[in-house]
Amino acid sequence: MPTTGLIEAIANAIATAEGFFVNGALPQRNNNPGDLRAAPWLQHPVVGGGFWQAPTVGAGVAGLLHQIALDIARGQSLRQLIYFWAPPSDGNNTATYLTETIRRLAAQGFTIDPEKPLQEYLEVTNVP
Repeated sequence: MPTTGLIEAIANAIATAEGFFVNGALPQRNNNPGDLRAAPWLQHPVVGGGFWQAPTVGAGVAGLLHQIALDIARGQSLRQLIYFWAPPSDGNNTATYLTETIRRLAAQGFTIDPEKPLQEYLEVTNVP
């Protein structure tokens, strides 16, 4: 299993699940690959139709990575992260979302126990 890149791998899986790579989909139109509802780290985020409208794709990716890192720092497991991200109460098939996220992480080289806190998978690498 890779020792770095887990946050990016989770972001890739979420962006895929949210439909960011589907031409014309709402997350793509909003530059918001995570389909985030808010951007509380910004002073004046633009929110329309219930979702954050990022000014650029880069800003949207940064927001997605930021939110994932916060959730990991809070000690969340993958199950907790996904069930908060796409709750059944919003009409999501959250169990399938979790299963597909696990599959997508595995395709990127990560084997994750969905009950284990994600911070236990994080490491840094000494770069000479």
